[in-house]
Amino acid sequence: MDLFKKKSKTTTSLVCKICDMKFSDPERTVRHMVKAHSKPQKKKMAGTGKYA
Repeated sequence: MDLFKKKSKTTTSLVCKICDMKFSDPERTVRHMVKAHSKPQKKKMAGTGKYA
């Protein structure tokens, strides 16, 4: 009976689906996914209109 168990809004795995790294906390898995597997965004240089 999990009456006092904290329920999360989203179920996040403790294992990265891309590189199979294991984490102790779902928050760490999410942070890893963003930092390690998201595409870098190109930023425009101020005033030049060119991408850095």
